[in-house]
Formats: sequence, structure tokens, C-alpha cells
Amino acid sequence: LFAVLSKPIQAELQLSQPVLFGAFTLALLTSSLNAPRVGKAIDRFGGKSILCAGSVVAATALLALASATNVWTVYAAWVLAGLAMPMALYDPAFATLHQIDASRYRRSVSTLTLFGGFASTAFWPLTAYLNAEVGWRVTLMMFAAIQVAICLPLHALILPRLSGRAPTQSEVISPATGLPARQVNERRFYVLGGAFAAALFAFGALSVHLLNLLQVGGLTTAQAVMVATVIGPMQVTGRVMELFFAKKLQPAQVGRLSLGLLFVALMLLACSSGSLAVGFGFAAVYGLSNGLLTIVRGTLPAELFPSIPVGSLLGRLARPTLLSMALAPLCFSFVSASGLPFTARVLALSGLALLALLLLIAATRKPSIEPLLAFEAKVKG
Repeated sequence: LFAVLSKPIQAELQLSQPVLFGAFTLALLTSSLNAPRVGKAIDRFGGKSILCAGSVVAATALLALASATNVWTVYAAWVLAGLAMPMALYDPAFATLHQIDASRYRRSVSTLTLFGGFASTAFWPLTAYLNAEVGWRVTLMMFAAIQVAICLPLHALILPRLSGRAPTQSEVISPATGLPARQVNERRFYVLGGAFAAALFAFGALSVHLLNLLQVGGLTTAQAVMVATVIGPMQVTGRVMELFFAKKLQPAQVGRLSLGLLFVALMLLACSSGSLAVGFGFAAVYGLSNGLLTIVRGTLPAELFPSIPVGSLLGRLARPTLLSMALAPLCFSFVSASGLPFTARVLALSGLALLALLLLIAATRKPSIEPLLAFEAKVKG
């Protein structure tokens, strides 16, 4: 939505691009601050009520943006959108799926993200068509109507009403290290959060700057668009592959594969030198990585921390990743403005991808310890 409608909104309201991107950044920051609270609410009240509320808040945000007349009303609308994000996107849906049937959680996540992968494929051209036919304001109103007329009834009528949280447990000592398990697994939790944050910084930067970066690397505008269109279908391909090989690969292995592919993709981009063929190779590998990582962010934490309710767990992990995604476009714009050559810019991102991979490997090592019980109680509480 933002990618397609930002230009007409910017033109009609006479806003500069940095000001409009600032509103989107504010939404992500709001979402990151709110995500842990939403996660705990899902564990306490059940995912059904939170997803229903998310549909209402999302519709309100869309209507607010549709009626915006100046920079302040735009920012207010995006704050509402930031409140809706942790209530209506993947994380609350993942937590709800875990509440419904934990034994089928991984397959459910893979299936959901497979269908979600078609969202941009379907709604980007639909949004562009509606904008051309009826304008951006009516388009936003129509999307608000979809939230109320389709999403809200589906959440209210189909999802079961579930609630409750696991009881807290007492502190234990790790037999492997002699340290309190709290310290051992708390480290693992923050290392995993660091891995996701580093990876999402690279994805967040490229989500905004990819087309320009490809052109700086020597491709024409038309070629850059052609390369970018490969990413979406390859995301879906990655999710189909994960669904097919789920019984043979553990979430930790899929996570390492995903971040390894991200590093390979960025190295291909760094070496592309204006080659369209190498650009397509980058987009294919990058899309696979992105598609797999969406699943890993939902399934791997649940495997590493099985005693923490998934809502609280994903909510806590969402804070650093959303902060990283919020800051990435702005930070990378400073890198671009500094005059660094194309290869140096891409190598900076590949360094982050390598860091993410190393952190994930550290977080998914399997020492013979008990789960972090006291820390888990802290996250639950």
C-alpha cells in the first residue's frame, strides 16, 4: 500500500518524500513499542479478540489516512497504523495458530505465509488500478471496508475463543555450565533477537532502496523493475519448499539456510557490475531467503523457548526487529548520500547478513541444558 500510494499522497498533500517516509518510520516505531504488550494480551485473552480488534484499528487507520489533509493528520493516521500492525499481521496470527493446535504449528505457519506471499502480487496491481480509477482516498476507504466486511467477520466467526497462559516455574541450574539456566537462555534470547534485527535491517533497507541501488549498480530503470519482480514469486517458492521439506529440516536448519542465502544474494549483487543475469540471480536467491525467514521468525523461537507462550515470545522479539526495520531505510539513505560506491554499500549490507548468520548459529547451538524457566516466567509476566 505505502509503496504504491506514497507518490499520489505526497503530490496531493504537498509533502516531501522524507516527511512521508518519516510517517511510515513512526508507524514501525509505534508497532515495536506496542508489540510486547499485544503479545501478552494474546496469551491472556486469546488471539481471536486481538485479531478482531486489530481489524477495527486497521480500518480506522485507513479511514484516517483517507481523510488526511496535512502532515499532522498523516502522522496521526500512521500512528494508528502502528498500533494495528502487531494486532493484525503475521505475529498475532502465528500466536493464535499455536494456541489452536501447537502440534501442527509449524505446518500452519508455513501454509499461512504461503498464502500471505501472494498479498503483494495481488494487491500491488489492484492498488495501482484503483488509484488510477478512483483516486487514493477512495482506494483507502475500500481497503478499510475490506477490514470490516471480510477480515473482522472471518476472525470473529471462524477462530475459536481461547485464552490462558502457562504457569510460571522456578529457577534451575544448567547441568552443562553450572550457571543459572536463566542466564544461559536469556543470552540465547537476546542473541536470537540480534540475529533477526541484523537480518531485518538488510531487508528493511532494500525494501525501500532496492530499485535505486540496482540502478546505481548499472541497470536501467526498466531492468531494475524486471529484477525486482522476481523477488515475490521466489518468496512463495521458498515457502513451498519449506512446506515440502518440513519433516526433513529443523527450524534452526531452515534459519541458517535462510540467512546463508541472504549473504550469498548480497555477494551476488555486489559482483553484478550491471549484469542483468547476475541481477536475476540475486533476486531469486534473495526472494528465497526472505520467504524462508518469515517462517523461521515464527517457528524457531517457539522451538527454542517451548515454555514461553508464543504471543509473549514473538511480541518481545518483534521489538528489536521492528526498530531495526524502522531505522534501516533512513540509515541506508545516509550511506547512499555519503557517496560510497555501489560495491561498498552492498558489502555493508552483506556484513550485516553475515553477522545475522553467525548470531543465529550461536543462538541455535544445542547445549544440554534445561529451558530458561525464570526468564520465561519474566517474559510471560
